[in-house]
Amino acid sequence: MSDAHSQPRIWILANRKMVQVTRALKRFRPWLAERANLVAEPDIDSLTRQNAAQLPKADLALVFGGDGTLLAQARKIVDQKIPLIGINFGKLGFLAEFTINDVKQHWEQIAQLQCPISNRLLIELNVYDPNVPLWGNGTWKEYEPVLSAVALNDIVVMSGPPFRMIDLDLAIDPKLHGSHATQFTADGVILATPSGSTAYNLSAGGPIISPGIDAIGITPLCPHSLAFRPIIVNAKSNIWLHLLRANQGTTLMIDGQDSIHIQSGQQLMIRGYPLPLKLVQNPDITYWQMLAKKLNWAARPRRKEQ
Repeated sequence: MSDAHSQPRIWILANRKMVQVTRALKRFRPWLAERANLVAEPDIDSLTRQNAAQLPKADLALVFGGDGTLLAQARKIVDQKIPLIGINFGKLGFLAEFTINDVKQHWEQIAQLQCPISNRLLIELNVYDPNVPLWGNGTWKEYEPVLSAVALNDIVVMSGPPFRMIDLDLAIDPKLHGSHATQFTADGVILATPSGSTAYNLSAGGPIISPGIDAIGITPLCPHSLAFRPIIVNAKSNIWLHLLRANQGTTLMIDGQDSIHIQSGQQLMIRGYPLPLKLVQNPDITYWQMLAKKLNWAARPRRKEQ
């Protein structure tokens, strides 16, 4: 914004497949038009990381939908460095913290970017074919990946049909240490950001990671070992997964939304993405209060009423 009295430039990213979003926008738009300059309202289904760069510059992006909508749009606009506000029309609303009433109540703070802003780590993924040397031979940037992507929540390798366990080799900063960390047999593995640590990672027994920590959780799925417990590594580490034995249906999932078939011999390299997502937080509730409210974190047992 050019000065303290300017109206903020706004993108609206709306999940119009949700009837309640379309209805709410019809009522909310006149109110917003008096307080902000709407510069773009793209079709989110055709929006990509590439064409997002062609949209007009903005100060804020309002995402209308649920946590899933926010996850999908975050991957597309992270390179534009625009703070994102999630307005929840879904079930949980863990990432999309605001209601429309919350936005109206806190608009003065929001418009001046005075609400708390959480810098959320994303992870980037590169998938390499079997002809690439192990761990990229220490010079992985010289090789062309068959897939590059970013994730706000997690990258998950799932065994897939016919659902036999798969064998993986895990290496953490192999160029530095000169060896792998371990080989293991499991139904798969989750690599989660702090934002994603309360999603599939948590259900699989992984740790909750505070959003303020740049770290990646590695949680095996049903490993064939009593001793393989989840670990947390620095997000600056290069994490390599080599598929030693996969199934016909072994699949790579990105934020639980995008999937790709992967096969024996391929390698995955995962590390923290250099640009964080700027997520505007609701000033009425902290992350830990949200955790307790939405997921019943640390809830005490209730006494039975007499």
